[in-house]
Amino acid sequence: MKIILFALLTFMTSWCSFFKPNKKEPQLASVGNEILYISDIKGLIKPGLNKTDSLIMLNSLVEKWVRKQLIVQKAELNLSENEKDVAKELEEYRTSLIIFKYEQKFIKEKLDTVVNEKDIEQYYKENTQNFTLSYDIVQAQYLKLPLKAPNLEKVKNWLKSDNAEDMKQLEGYCFQYAIKYDYFNEKWINFDNIRMLLPVKLPAEVQNLRNNQFIDVKDSVYQYFVYVKKFQPKSSIAPFKYIEGDIQSIILLKRKQKLITDIENRIYFDALNKNNFTIFNKQND
Repeated sequence: MKIILFALLTFMTSWCSFFKPNKKEPQLASVGNEILYISDIKGLIKPGLNKTDSLIMLNSLVEKWVRKQLIVQKAELNLSENEKDVAKELEEYRTSLIIFKYEQKFIKEKLDTVVNEKDIEQYYKENTQNFTLSYDIVQAQYLKLPLKAPNLEKVKNWLKSDNAEDMKQLEGYCFQYAIKYDYFNEKWINFDNIRMLLPVKLPAEVQNLRNNQFIDVKDSVYQYFVYVKKFQPKSSIAPFKYIEGDIQSIILLKRKQKLITDIENRIYFDALNKNNFTIFNKQND
């Protein structure tokens, strides 16, 4: 490997000068017969960098190129001609990539991305059996407080309350005293996410969750409160709101798949009607 010092210095002094017409282009590195030119990395250097950072990035790009060339050349020496023949794989990759790009362009132009609530609810009703929970989910509040925090009984009452004034009192209290406060009263979450925030394994009497359940545990430093407003147990059907976003994604995916199938069929039958292809059937003797 050799890096031309003149090229590096010129690069740092004036980037644009490398690309003036009729100017011999500097070489940055060479490995065997392969040469890295300035133009090969044009656009890879982030604009706005100072000279030091630009040089660091330039050296990194050059070293990366050199490493790649060394591996390629080692592979060329150690693989048979048959092993190095990748023409078929390249053609298959090119074919797949072209088809993929065409399908993505077609989808972008034709896909209806509007999924209304009615569509989602209908899909949920028709496929309820596919939405079985594999874990407990809850709507809950979690609170972590120092053991010496004041008015803990009031805190418990506020957590259990749906009164707007009580919620305001709780939020003000948590702002002043809480180490951590998470409010999931309107959002379903995996209860394991809350379990991980607790310092000890839950007592046996609270292992089986239920609605309006209050959990109170502590360690040597903190008090932990969890108020489970609602719960849905493992192996039951997931609530609609919990999987609404997933269903929307499923519907969009199905629309994409249908578009792709439709365009494939349209192209095929159009070509069939125009006799644009021939299938040769080998007859048995």
